[in-house]
Amino acid sequence: MTRLRKKKVYLFFRAGHFYPLELWDDSEAITNAECNPGTTRVETVNGRRVWTAPTSH
Repeated sequence: MTRLRKKKVYLFFRAGHFYPLELWDDSEAITNAECNPGTTRVETVNGRRVWTAPTSH
């Protein structure tokens, strides 16, 4: 029996709001976040942090 690969829901947080995206894996979520300035962090729906924006001092 062939198993279908399912997408996962990731939450992308920005100042004052967040939005969900269905993506294949953490790697795709990180790439997406890095290409979208203003994203502060990315988490799974279970609360596991996948990516955090670098801070500048």
